[in-house]
Amino acid sequence: MEATEILEYIETSSTKVEELRASLPEVRKIALHTGLSGYNDPGSFGVYKSTGGDCLGVSKGSYTPVNLSMFLDVIVNSINETGMDLDVDKIQYNEYKGGKKVTFSVPLKKYEIASPMVGDALESKLLFTSGFDCLTKSSLSFSTLRLWCANGAKSWKNDYALSFKNTKNNVDKYMMFTDQIMKTTTDVEDYVKFLGDLSKKAVSKEDLDMFYMTMFGINRTNYHDSHKKSQNIFDKINEAVAIEEANTGMNLFSLLNGITRYTSHELAEVEGDLYFGNAATINQQAHNIIFSLS
Repeated sequence: MEATEILEYIETSSTKVEELRASLPEVRKIALHTGLSGYNDPGSFGVYKSTGGDCLGVSKGSYTPVNLSMFLDVIVNSINETGMDLDVDKIQYNEYKGGKKVTFSVPLKKYEIASPMVGDALESKLLFTSGFDCLTKSSLSFSTLRLWCANGAKSWKNDYALSFKNTKNNVDKYMMFTDQIMKTTTDVEDYVKFLGDLSKKAVSKEDLDMFYMTMFGINRTNYHDSHKKSQNIFDKINEAVAIEEANTGMNLFSLLNGITRYTSHELAEVEGDLYFGNAATINQQAHNIIFSLS
């Protein structure tokens, strides 16, 4: 059975889900033409919202823009199939980068991190990502928000629970979300435990210098020889780490949260930067290095 046929059997009684579906944009690809005699057409397509506006991406023929209404239906149906206590009425849709990248998010649980801070709470949510820039894959991962400092981060692993290109042959992969939602929930629980373990790992000045040099190409040794811009970034990161250290001690947990504090409050201008921008890249690099140190 084709994915489009399966969707005929999906029913949602939620008024909020229906309202969200009605608000979703339709996106189409339109053949690009030179309009000039003797100049052959490039065989490319522009991706646009059906209402017009800016081009979201340029693609070849194999690219198929994700049907957001179908995406929503599959998410809701997959969540219902898991039998988990997830409220589909709280699903949210957001656009970033002028509509080139999009997410659906669903709240998961609130966790308490086993850190030196009492009541160190972490909110989590499932993050279904796609895009129309012809570069962004459809994927399922998770994001977290530490409530004390409002530090946010997307799943730092490259091995997303599910990730695939938006092509005609991959439409049926949207049917795989049910099992992957349960796996992603387990990943979140593992991540919370990972954070608690980091708080037990002390950080020496040598570790700190190595970390800063690997991440940013600057540390105490070469600070005065570095460009003023690099010094300013280094100072802001040190300030962020110092705030975390004062609260939870000098350990890998504080170091990681110092970085996510910097990216969340200094670097990210909008939430989407924590998912797609330079802030997301720095967060992922920091997680990878700190994981290697743990």
